[in-house]
Amino acid sequence: MLHVRDTRRFLSKVTFSKIVNAASVWSSYQLTNRTGKVVQWGRPMTISIEPTTACNLRCPECPSGLRSFTRETGNMKEDFFRKLIDDMHRQLMWLIFYFQGEPFINPKFLDMVNYAHRHGIYTITSTNGHFLHPENAKKTVASGLDRILISIDGSTQEVYEQYRKEGHLETVLQGARNLVQAKKDAGSNTPHIVFQMLVVKPNEHQIDEVRKLAKEIGVDELKLKTAQIYDYQHGSDLIPDQQKYSR
Repeated sequence: MLHVRDTRRFLSKVTFSKIVNAASVWSSYQLTNRTGKVVQWGRPMTISIEPTTACNLRCPECPSGLRSFTRETGNMKEDFFRKLIDDMHRQLMWLIFYFQGEPFINPKFLDMVNYAHRHGIYTITSTNGHFLHPENAKKTVASGLDRILISIDGSTQEVYEQYRKEGHLETVLQGARNLVQAKKDAGSNTPHIVFQMLVVKPNEHQIDEVRKLAKEIGVDELKLKTAQIYDYQHGSDLIPDQQKYSR
């Protein structure tokens, strides 16, 4: 579904240099496909930043939740981030502020968002929603963040916690309310708030209820996402019955 305000905001940050770079990347990709020889023109149009590898939850299909990382862990340093943005902001179309950790655990997260915002980059993050207390909600709006995905994997605590281990649904819902209110108080259209539901077998029967919650709270969009099941060959209690929600 096209969301006009969000699309306009993204397009407003697209500069001539970003268009030229994107054309270079696309052309080199096409040439590589046709010739079978690697051609690399331009610089990345987007990058994914992981503010932290830490998380407060214990989701069963996430290395952060399982505490099973085989790579270096910790928070991204703000000075490294600033150097990265200084070097790449003229080419970056958008910047993704998440991977496997919970971004709001890094105390410098919103400062980094604001730095990217001031450099004209469209910014996106994803959160489990447990840190959106009123003050953080205000800071999130003030940071200039363009889009935020809030994970909501059920309409009742009993169902929600089957995937979001150690999570509290009411905390997430109140956090979303706080963010909606902070936008209203600031007279801001940002961030574009998305409820993202990871559809798994325990919650697939609650899609309509989650849709109702999204409407009642006043978020901008509901997104249904398929789950990545690592050991799907041996079956999993998380694989949904509805085929369209199964990868």
